[in-house]
Formats: sequence, structure tokens, C-alpha cells
Amino acid sequence: MSEQFLELLKFLFLALLYVFFIWVVIMSIFQIRKPQKPERSRKDGQESSQPERVKSLLTIEPQENKGVEYSLEEEIFLGRDEECEIIISDTFTSHRHARIFLEENISYLEDLASTNGTYVNGEKIEQPYLLQQRDRIQIGNSVFEAK
Repeated sequence: MSEQFLELLKFLFLALLYVFFIWVVIMSIFQIRKPQKPERSRKDGQESSQPERVKSLLTIEPQENKGVEYSLEEEIFLGRDEECEIIISDTFTSHRHARIFLEENISYLEDLASTNGTYVNGEKIEQPYLLQQRDRIQIGNSVFEAK
């Protein structure tokens, strides 16, 4: 191989290394940043004055867990990890898939950059979502109803 070709390969490798480093920094910033104040997306264009706080999640699916109710505290995590408050044994669920948190006594659901996403009432959420009574949350093959 010629010396010029080896020099070109060296510079390409360094460029790829820099691109990877910049990508790692950007992804770290996205993980660390505090989410903006979430707003509920409403199809009818109306905003409710003060939504009622969601106090629990009722399991709808899978059938073997149907009827199991989980009380919602200040902050809970949903996922396959044993440290999550709601453990979902499903291969379509990330280890730390989503979290539900309170802000000003209002419940919000946030997807934690999961592989397969978190859905509310059939729509994938991209930012923290204001939960209301009777919202249906789907994570993998599990479905919960907000109560």
C-alpha cells in the first residue's frame, strides 16, 4: 500500500473518532437535560383548567396480570429492570422504559428513550405527557389504564 493511502486511512479514522465523540456528547446532553414543562396534546383543541391527578394504574393486558392495580407515588419507573416499581416482563420493554412523575400535583408520563416507544391512547409520545383519568398507556405488550 502506498504511503498516501495509509495517511488517508489515518485521517478517515480520526474523523470517524471525532464524529463518534461528538455524538456521545450530544446524546449525553439529551439524557441530562431537564424536560420542558409538558403540555397535553388535545385533539379537540380545548385545554382543561386543572386536570385531576392520576392516582393509580390498572393493568388491562396481559391477561395473566389483568386487574392488578399500582399506586402512583412521587416518581415511579416502568420497565424490565428489577429496580423499577412496575416490572414489565416483556422483550419489547426496555430496562428503564418510562417514568411517571408529579409536577405541581399533576401526573406526567415520560418515555425514557426506549427502543420501542411508549404509547398513550394509541399515539407514540415524544415528550412528557400529561396523564388524565382513563388514558390508556401501552408499553410493549402491556396496557395500563390511568385511574
